[in-house]
Amino acid sequence: MSERTSVNAIAVLETRGIVALTAGIEAMVKTADVRCIAVERVSSGYLMTAIEGQLAAVRQALDAGTAAVKRYGELRAAQIYARPSPESVELLHSGRGAAMRDALRELPAGAAQ
Repeated sequence: MSERTSVNAIAVLETRGIVALTAGIEAMVKTADVRCIAVERVSSGYLMTAIEGQLAAVRQALDAGTAAVKRYGELRAAQIYARPSPESVELLHSGRGAAMRDALRELPAGAAQ
């Protein structure tokens, strides 16, 4: 995954606690050919991470990541975006987590799947 233009999917995983988040990231990157593109603090104790890659790899990685998070802590949310907009991908790459959270809040429920 050397070019951003080759990204077919992204996934966002939100959890409570750094141990659970670390376990989730570790499971995701070891399970499939994905790349971690963001780690952000959401609020006190809550963190999120995002991965990118081919859709099948992202699905497989997110399944592994959510299972790991549930073993070590609290899963708050997990979501796949099969065809993310270039703006969403750029927000994650630029590290502007607050802008990404605001953009995600504006989406209607269930619209991103």
